[in-house]
Amino acid sequence: MTNRSPSSAGRLTFRVVNNSAAVMGGQLIYKIIGFFTGVLIIRGLSGEAYGQYSFIYVYLSFFDVFVQFGFNAILVRQISQDPAQAPRILGNAVLFRVLLAAVTLPAACFLIRHLGYPLSVQQGVLLASLQLFLTLRTIYETIFRIHLKMVYSSLWLVAKGLLQFALVAVIAVWKPSLMSFILAALIAGYAALAGFAWHAGQFVRMDFKPDFSLMKKLAGDSFPLLLSGYLTLIYYRIDVFMLSKMTSFTEVGYYSVAVRLTESLDMLSSALLVSLFPILSRTFKENRADFDRTIKKAFRILLLTSMPMVAGGSVVARELIVFLFGAKYLPAASTFSLLLWYTLFCYVGGLLANVLIACGRQKIDAWVSFILVCLNIGLNSVLISRIGFNGAAVATVIVEMCGVLLIAAYAARDKEIRLPLPWNDFLKILILNLAFWGILVVLKNAVLPVAAFIPLGVLIYAVLAVLAGFIKPAAIAQYLTHWRGQPK
Repeated sequence: MTNRSPSSAGRLTFRVVNNSAAVMGGQLIYKIIGFFTGVLIIRGLSGEAYGQYSFIYVYLSFFDVFVQFGFNAILVRQISQDPAQAPRILGNAVLFRVLLAAVTLPAACFLIRHLGYPLSVQQGVLLASLQLFLTLRTIYETIFRIHLKMVYSSLWLVAKGLLQFALVAVIAVWKPSLMSFILAALIAGYAALAGFAWHAGQFVRMDFKPDFSLMKKLAGDSFPLLLSGYLTLIYYRIDVFMLSKMTSFTEVGYYSVAVRLTESLDMLSSALLVSLFPILSRTFKENRADFDRTIKKAFRILLLTSMPMVAGGSVVARELIVFLFGAKYLPAASTFSLLLWYTLFCYVGGLLANVLIACGRQKIDAWVSFILVCLNIGLNSVLISRIGFNGAAVATVIVEMCGVLLIAAYAARDKEIRLPLPWNDFLKILILNLAFWGILVVLKNAVLPVAAFIPLGVLIYAVLAVLAGFIKPAAIAQYLTHWRGQPK
């Protein structure tokens, strides 16, 4: 094992923090733009049409997974461990993905015609299936991840969001329709893909000479992740399929509004894990102490950010739904309250899944996903028939919680991983958030508008975290000094 000097470790920490900040900043802006884009789409379409719009993209996500073939994490791991082979690895990954997209697109269009869905859904799938080639973006994004330069990825992502918002705004005023909103997403997506490809080329010149032995190796290494991706997607999205068959597209629309709002909260965990995965892959091989420290810090950050979402969101769920989407979507409030618990388990589960893959245990991840998908199908079959779209939310939360427990139990007993679990931090953060929830319940009686209540809640939580010692003003000042380029 190789031990890094404190100064080297410090510089690496700052690079990770800077990279995470760039991702969080870019993702925050992109999600804000995407949220308002979604509001325009929701307002421009009827409830039933929005349910169809949501279903089309959920349907195509199953084909997206096949086209991506689980490459993303494997590419980061391989190139982190052997940077000299990056041009050859990335070039062949692009060739392989283009081939998969060309084969998968007609299959998606053929299948939807035989599933009994309305003509408007079939036509939407036919147009939206062109997005399968947009999965190339994640390969180019790998270059930015490896170099800890996610700021460029964030810039192009924001540019895509702005272009799509502008197009959707024009369509909403001019002639809103299901097909026109899909077309706007495609135009923005391909424009951004061109930008990603050009900018990534400044870091790595890809070698597009076919190497079938390399493709075979990448496919073999990624296949467990492909299966895991499918299984994960099924237990995250099978609810939409079942709702579309067991209820109506209007209920799909209610459920999709709650899911859309909940998924906007994953920005913090996504940003952190994007930067941490290469570090986990490297430290697992090189420095056990750094590996354990990284996991413990990640647990602490993820719990500190996800728990207040549950505590605060549960207090203002109804007011928030009405404020953002209007009273006609009030039925989605109870679904949103339930899915906030999914956010908590998803934050922790995302870290645990990354630990397994970084340690070469992707097959275990696939087996866990298989168990969970069976559980999810069973739960949805029972709960949707009894309590409708809220049943789908309950099933999602239970499945995610079980996934966290299974992976944590395995990783803690694995002789090489020996997952460090920060129980003391968990208990302290739990007490902190119980106090936070109690304060919010009392303050809610003050009848503050939700637009003022949420910033006040963020301020209160920050003060509580400082008092509890989780946020240290000195550490923040040190980071800001480094970020300004004025090291002490």
